[in-house]
Amino acid sequence: MKAATTAFEVLDALGLAQLLKRSGDLSGSVPLRVAQACTPLFEGNAFGFQITLRQTVRLRRTSDGMDVQIAAPYFEALTAAHRAVVPRLVAQGILRADGLLSTVFADSFVRVESRDRLRLWTGLCVRPDAGVWLRVSATANRRNRFIDVEEHQIVDGGTFEPLILDVKLCPDAPDLVRLEGEVGTVAPVAPGFRIDEVPLAEAPEIGIAHTTFFDNSYFEGKKAGPTRKYRKIKPPPEALETDAQACCRVIAVGPEAHTITGSLPRVVLSNSVPFEACYDGYTLTVEPDWQALRAGARAVERAFAEALGPTFLGDNRRAMVPLTRYFTHHPPGEPHFFILPWAFVQTPPGWSCLLEGVHGHGFDILRGVVATDVFYATPAVFHVHRSGHPIRLGAGEPLLQVIPIPRRLLRAGFRQIALRG
Repeated sequence: MKAATTAFEVLDALGLAQLLKRSGDLSGSVPLRVAQACTPLFEGNAFGFQITLRQTVRLRRTSDGMDVQIAAPYFEALTAAHRAVVPRLVAQGILRADGLLSTVFADSFVRVESRDRLRLWTGLCVRPDAGVWLRVSATANRRNRFIDVEEHQIVDGGTFEPLILDVKLCPDAPDLVRLEGEVGTVAPVAPGFRIDEVPLAEAPEIGIAHTTFFDNSYFEGKKAGPTRKYRKIKPPPEALETDAQACCRVIAVGPEAHTITGSLPRVVLSNSVPFEACYDGYTLTVEPDWQALRAGARAVERAFAEALGPTFLGDNRRAMVPLTRYFTHHPPGEPHFFILPWAFVQTPPGWSCLLEGVHGHGFDILRGVVATDVFYATPAVFHVHRSGHPIRLGAGEPLLQVIPIPRRLLRAGFRQIALRG
């Protein structure tokens, strides 16, 4: 049997947290339809490794800051262990003497920045393999909605780095917040690729692939339930390891609503149609700006006609519907709907894309993973988690960060390293 690939090393120096791998069905808690048919969401649930606390940390706002509490005797034991282990890590050459643990975290594994912010050393040290970065971020799809974790990357410098979480309390958080269980995600990613922008006219095969997927058989199959068509797509053979720079493409097919940014490149897709949506426990209604929606739909149709010829729309009218309607509803009783942004993303063979959704007032856009070497749409799936009060999103507000990642890293594990005696 071939050994599992690993991409980084982990050293647990404190015992406060551990890295755990989720199941795609979140231990059976996702709807059956998701487990059976929605592969992107299933893989998004399982993405990376969840930074999971072994002890509950209570954060209590005070008049002049924040009080951090862990039940006795764990707080005292962790504090004493921290003060003993940091010099040991430095003495053994695992961490730098001028690093964060020796300076910012010299006395404690937690540093309060304000009433709403703190920095927490998880007690873990990580070292990515050569050519690998580690992306540290919030958890998603199942999360504490009162906190956020600021994203950062740990680069491949050949040395261990402390795994630190920059935690921010959300504006509507109560004065007492519990950090418990899964509090963040760490995942191996690949730097050194570029993302090009091209019009559909220069990538007509992407438009053809869209209409091939959304053909008449797709819509006829939907009448009986999920088609599972995406799951049946066979990705091309994995790309051979190479030193050549990987090139990804974003293909706009409507009003431009994306940017390319980040030291770890990503496409940020923004909302094109202002709307509000309300869930009453059974029905989820979406009220868009109809003028903006109609204008955008016409622009999408023009892009396809210019790229694929004047008869294309008449021959493929049904396949255009998922794009031109922009919003797609889920079955009654589900607090979900999704937006299909007016842009496609294409990656080289063997690469997928992480779809990292934003969190808003009353909703989350869920994390997903799409094999963008064979399927180029990047749906933004909304989970509305309040009833009776509408959620709103204006034009230009972000929906998704789309980050290309080699599938070999999506499957990779880590090596656990013991602290020397």
